[in-house]
Amino acid sequence: MESLRALLNIIAAEVSTLEERYSAASLSPPCLESATFKPQLPAETLRLSDPAVARAIHLIVAATGQLAAAVRDPAVTLLNAAHAFEISSSMRVAGELNVVEILRDAGEQGLHVNDIAQFSGGDPQVLARVLRLLASHHIFREVSLDVFANNRVSAALDKGKSVQDLFSKPKERWNDCPGLPALVEFLADDCFKTSAYLADTIHDPHAAPGPIPHMRAFNTPLNMFQWFEAPEQEQRLRRFGVAMRGTGEEEPVDTILKGFDWGALPSGSTVVDVGGGIGTFGIRIAKAHPQLKIVTQDRSSVIEHAMANWKTFLPSAVKSGSALFQAHSFLEPQPAENDGTVSVFMMRQIVHDWPDDVIVTMLTHLRAVAAPTTKLLIVDAIVEPACAVSSAIVSSNFNYTKVPELKDLPIKGHAELPPYPLLANAGVAGAPLHYYDMTVNNLLGGGERTLDGFHEVCAKSGWKITSATHVEQTVRAFIVAEPI
Repeated sequence: MESLRALLNIIAAEVSTLEERYSAASLSPPCLESATFKPQLPAETLRLSDPAVARAIHLIVAATGQLAAAVRDPAVTLLNAAHAFEISSSMRVAGELNVVEILRDAGEQGLHVNDIAQFSGGDPQVLARVLRLLASHHIFREVSLDVFANNRVSAALDKGKSVQDLFSKPKERWNDCPGLPALVEFLADDCFKTSAYLADTIHDPHAAPGPIPHMRAFNTPLNMFQWFEAPEQEQRLRRFGVAMRGTGEEEPVDTILKGFDWGALPSGSTVVDVGGGIGTFGIRIAKAHPQLKIVTQDRSSVIEHAMANWKTFLPSAVKSGSALFQAHSFLEPQPAENDGTVSVFMMRQIVHDWPDDVIVTMLTHLRAVAAPTTKLLIVDAIVEPACAVSSAIVSSNFNYTKVPELKDLPIKGHAELPPYPLLANAGVAGAPLHYYDMTVNNLLGGGERTLDGFHEVCAKSGWKITSATHVEQTVRAFIVAEPI
């Protein structure tokens, strides 16, 4: 019972922390039953601006998940985990049928499933099953029998468009859309289908059409990015571009500005956003540091969308020439104009996409044009093991490493270990990183890396890691390397 009591004490203590912090801010915590989600409200932004609130939430989620696993019948835990794919399928149904937007217009009283189904022509009985499963996982709310409404969680998936436009202009559903709905639908669609082929790939990695689960799921010898460029995948490519903006919506918007000292770069310095997608994070840097020249670099099919995005959100940078665009695949040698002229090569959530041999090729191309003062900035997560915390572990910095030169590496901002008896990586509270780990493995053969893993690919390509900075309230680490 000792560990159960310890978990209960963690929950009680951290709930008290939330009460104290919200009370001090003269706020009430967000309500799960609310039919709307407004991320700009002070009650929502407090969890991003107050580290104590963020840590309390983290520990409550970790402790409640571990407590449930400890007391529940293992068979139920296993069967629920094996059934989790039904949640993904249901999320996709709700997204494609625009249920959130239909219920937004219905308000807190909700709408009968027969009326919801009229918009899409779907089977109301099946739709009721879908929404009831999601409501049982606190996504949507069943107000009365077969009557459903949004709650705070489902409302976060609002695409911000009218129901009429969503159904009459399906090809425009991702235009000017928040990133989170696109990311959730991408995960519940492409990534879900791909994951079903993981075991087949492990059993027979050399079978056609290729060694990556995504290739088998969609019967293509092309990698995901090449496949996206086929004309028939235009909507998938568009959704993916918006979805990558969604990866930044689970963290404070200024995260990209906190892990690296952009202000220390001389005026006019060139920052190349390698694989920068539609330029979301380059735009954030440019807004805060207009003295920098930002080059968004990606494949030609993506660069078109990037140019449009910059012209929408920061047209002055495009007009002045401080925002530039290069159509380029990072699997090929860098353009000649970058030789010796780049101050920083930034790779945000790029390295985790690819296996080691591809990353070494990529980083070698960057090293070939780097000046002695050029910095490589890798923005990715550093994986920590799930070893259970014990009283013998007292370190507040637990970047496990077997590489001697990394033992004294300056690592800033790392959160302290969770208390006993939580897992060192906080269990279910830290699970999103491990979901992404599996997702990128299945899509492209990549995966999240330990600190040793980053060291290995950098060293093989002519770079030496000199520092790492963890940004509070995120899983992001800003890893800086310099030419060897």
